[in-house]
Amino acid sequence: MTHTSTHRVRRVTGMVSTDDIIPARYKHMHTDPKLLAPHLFEAYLPGFVDTVQPGDAIVSDSVFGIGSSREQAVSTLLANGIGLVIAPRFGRILFRNCWNLALPAIETDTDRLTEGMTISLDLGRGEIRCEGTTLSTFPKPPPLLLEMIAQGGLLSRVKTRVPGE
Repeated sequence: MTHTSTHRVRRVTGMVSTDDIIPARYKHMHTDPKLLAPHLFEAYLPGFVDTVQPGDAIVSDSVFGIGSSREQAVSTLLANGIGLVIAPRFGRILFRNCWNLALPAIETDTDRLTEGMTISLDLGRGEIRCEGTTLSTFPKPPPLLLEMIAQGGLLSRVKTRVPGE
């Protein structure tokens, strides 16, 4: 099973809260991620959502995903086609929600990852590369997390393991 993927880097700066990802005023109005999708980074980075391409990687220079424990922040990223999030540190709940919803969240130094560059992620080796050069390394995710990503997240994994589901 391969654990490699390619992504375009999209930089965000400063500490990013879950309310920066999806403003709280929308969280109670909609549960459908497609209805939340147009509001990604609405107040934090106006117009950003219009520039997102499928597979983009959100790369933060600081703590990413502090604040609320609602999973709408992650589901909104996914609804916009975000394929990867990289940051030096994550809010713990958002970090778990990312992996639970099959969005790799990689904790590593991001200084060498620049806006618009194309990177290759190798989860199995714990490496981020660009044009053959290793830009950053990180601890390889444990097999359970790799399986969860391959199976589409925690709920999909559980459904395959529960008889009659």
